[in-house]
Amino acid sequence: MRTLILAFLGICCLAVYAVEGVGSEVPDKSICVSLTTQRLPVNRIKTYTIKEGSMKAVIFITKRGLKVCADPHANWVKAAVKSVDSKSKARSNVMQTRPTGTQQSTHTTATLTG
Repeated sequence: MRTLILAFLGICCLAVYAVEGVGSEVPDKSICVSLTTQRLPVNRIKTYTIKEGSMKAVIFITKRGLKVCADPHANWVKAAVKSVDSKSKARSNVMQTRPTGTQQSTHTTATLTG
């Protein structure tokens, strides 16, 4: 009888776990309540996201993972976005120009013996 109850409870737990995410979208938790006026050092910014809606904001994500909401119309925010964009563009250009295989020199000499 005990094993039957334990099995039933186990099945119930699995059913609750499996049904929890079905049919429900998890809303984005990045909601800005207020905008910062303090400048954020550009070298600490990893990436950013632009949020539209009732409060438009640029959400900077720092290298430590902190999310900071800022006014998208502020001059320092525009400059920071341009800086992050140029850094990411430079990184992608570097990755594209790296040689993928071994490069042979055009000045090779061959010696035949025989």
